[in-house]
Amino acid sequence: MKKICEILGSTQLFRGLTHELYHDYCESSNIRTFWKGEVIVNEGDVCAGVYVIVDGQVAMQRYSSNGEFATLDLLGPLDVFGVRYIFGSRKHFDTTMEAVTTCRIVLISRENLLSIISRSPKLLHNYLQILSDTVRLHERRINLLSQKSLRQKISAFLLNLLYDQLENEGETLDSSSQVISTHAVELPVSKEVVSRLLAMPRPSFSRELISMEKDGLVKVSGRVIWLTDIEGLTTGLVNGNSKADS
Repeated sequence: MKKICEILGSTQLFRGLTHELYHDYCESSNIRTFWKGEVIVNEGDVCAGVYVIVDGQVAMQRYSSNGEFATLDLLGPLDVFGVRYIFGSRKHFDTTMEAVTTCRIVLISRENLLSIISRSPKLLHNYLQILSDTVRLHERRINLLSQKSLRQKISAFLLNLLYDQLENEGETLDSSSQVISTHAVELPVSKEVVSRLLAMPRPSFSRELISMEKDGLVKVSGRVIWLTDIEGLTTGLVNGNSKADS
């Protein structure tokens, strides 16, 4: 129980709350393990509450009737999902949530969550902040997929990784560039999964990365990618610089 309370306290949803507020609910919450490739929830399932990822990675998938699928988003440790179904008129998942790696997840039931929210303005504030961030990420996703060419999509994706990395470090591109001349980002998952995120075949993703490396835009070292020409990556992106979306 102590471990679950510590995990919840580390999430954006419960940040700033005292353990006493949700201590009793930890007793009725369990950590469940899902193996790589295992479905956590299916599209159409009723949302039972908010799911907190303890460790591992989870993909938001959209399947077609013929079994093909598109990866809409990737979630990692301490991320939550199910938030947008708690107060909405639609209570059923419209996507499938699948374990990309072995992961552990805590489910906070809808009833428990609403009970805590009724007693905590801070939790409600955190909840609304997560909803706002979700909208922002969806807008970024739309902007990324609106890029016309493979190179533009890859460039937008890499720049988004960089801006997120700098934001987490309390830096901006301008301030960090005064110290270092070349920035590096690490792909959060395999190139195969990234290619699905970008809605392109895996071979096409690899070929375009090689082409971008030949053109001096990037330097690839496994999952680490050095952005050797940020201005070149930015040039030509649809709807302007993707930095505005970060």
